Amino acid sequence: MDFFNASTSSITTKATPLRILPKRKRKETTYYPSDSESDLEGEGGDVEKFDSDIDEAPSAKKARATPPVQPSKPLPKKKIFPFASLPAELKNKIYFFALTSDEPIHLISKRRDHYRHTVALGDTETFGKDSRRGSYGYLRRNDNPTIRKPPLVPQLLALNHHFHAETQPILYGANTFAVENMKALHTFLASIGVKNCESLQQLSVKQLGQSRATSSMAYPAFVLLANAVNLVRLEMDCAISWGEGDRIGRAFWREAHHWIESIGRHKGRRDAALDIVALTTKTVSLWYERPGQTKEKLLEGIVVDFKTELRGLLKY
Repeated sequence: MDFFNASTSSITTKATPLRILPKRKRKETTYYPSDSESDLEGEGGDVEKFDSDIDEAPSAKKARATPPVQPSKPLPKKKIFPFASLPAELKNKIYFFALTSDEPIHLISKRRDHYRHTVALGDTETFGKDSRRGSYGYLRRNDNPTIRKPPLVPQLLALNHHFHAETQPILYGANTFAVENMKALHTFLASIGVKNCESLQQLSVKQLGQSRATSSMAYPAFVLLANAVNLVRLEMDCAISWGEGDRIGRAFWREAHHWIESIGRHKGRRDAALDIVALTTKTVSLWYERPGQTKEKLLEGIVVDFKTELRGLLKY
């Protein structure tokens, strides 16, 4: 017995105090027994009333009805200018003032939303004048935000089908479009479509391709240009290749043979495209310059060799 007492006394542990939580504050409810049926019915009636209150959702506020928009009264005929009834000569003069420019319409290649290729209007004063060649030979331009653009109103084409049919040949046929490079030409032709491409008459190319990115667009651009069967002048205001006229002719044929053959089929003469292509003094490369001879004089010999080489390639 002593041994048990000794062993139990040696293993006693310290008891941890209990944590007393504060009493929750709420209204006390008392219950009492009741034998009357009226009390039970009253309680049941209250429950049913409480349930009905829950089931009935509060009605949402009705939105105010907006009054119907009254259609605007049409203007009296005396206040409407009778443009459609004007003579065709007078309407064409108005169209030419709104859709044509005395200077070429310069187009530069741009990207919209960082991915979509498009073209934009370039400055008519600085395009091709203050441009300079970079270290890799590509054409740099002045990206001045206050650039001067031709005052055109192409929105006339979007009025209706009648206006579009009357103004479309003027916008694309009476203007000279000068493209920055072949990439801009490809994007421009792909954007306007086949019908508008057929109305083009004057084109000027400022750069064939000084880098791999731009030169690779020359072939697909000339493929799209095959739809421009009514083209009157294609000015190559740029360097095509270094060397003499026959070398320049072979380089041009390699990129533009689809367009040359398309023009020949439309005109009924194989070499009809040679009357459309025009070379400038920029075609004369630095390696071909001769002391004592001007670029204009050298250009005459280059043009003769250029067309002779193309006629020989057309026979194959």
